[in-house]
Amino acid sequence: MKPKAIYYLMIMLLITGMMACGVDDDDTEPAETKTPTTTDSQPAEPIIVERNIDFEAEEQAIRDLYGVYATAHGAKDVDTLGDVWLKSGSDDVFTAWTFWAGTFERNNGWQDVNDAWEGIFRLRAGDVTVDITYIAIDSRGKEAVLRGAYKWGNQQGDLISALEKDGSDWKIRAIDYTGGKNGKQVKDLNEPAYTFGEIAEE
Repeated sequence: MKPKAIYYLMIMLLITGMMACGVDDDDTEPAETKTPTTTDSQPAEPIIVERNIDFEAEEQAIRDLYGVYATAHGAKDVDTLGDVWLKSGSDDVFTAWTFWAGTFERNNGWQDVNDAWEGIFRLRAGDVTVDITYIAIDSRGKEAVLRGAYKWGNQQGDLISALEKDGSDWKIRAIDYTGGKNGKQVKDLNEPAYTFGEIAEE
C-alpha cells in the first residue's frame, strides 16, 4: 500500500473515531452537576411560618379595649368611640341591636355606627359593664371573637363582638347586642388558635 493511501486511511479512521466518541453540543454540563429529570414529581414540603404570638397578652389587650369601650359608652363619649371602633365604611363594621323600642336594627359602616350611638345616647344613660365569658383569637393574632353579658342602665343582654387588628392595636369591628337572636350577625372563628372560656349552648 502506498504511504499516501495509508496516511489518508489513518486520517479517516481518526475522524470516524472522534465522531463516534464526541460530546454533544447540548451536553456540556458535567454529569455530576446535571439535575436528573423524572416524571415522578414529589410534592413540595409546606412552608411553616413560626408565629411567636403571646396569646395571653392579646387577650389582655382585648379586655383593656373593652374597658375603654365601657367607659366611653357610660360617659356618652362619642369621640372615644373612635379609639375603640375600626374606622371603615365597610358593611363588615356594624352594630346590631334592639334598643329602639325592641325593633331590630343594624347600622353598617363606621359613620352609621357613630351616628346611631349619638342618637341612642340621647335616649339612654348609665354605667356600662361587660362580663366577658369567651374570647377566641385566630392563629395569626389578627381576628378575634368575644362573647359576654352587658348591662347598661336598665338595658341588659348578651353580646357577640368581632374584633380586628388595626396595625398593632385591636379594634371593635362589629357588635351584636342581641346575642344572635336575630340571626348570626357575628360569625365564630373556625378553629381558633386560642380560646378563653367556652361558648354557652344556645
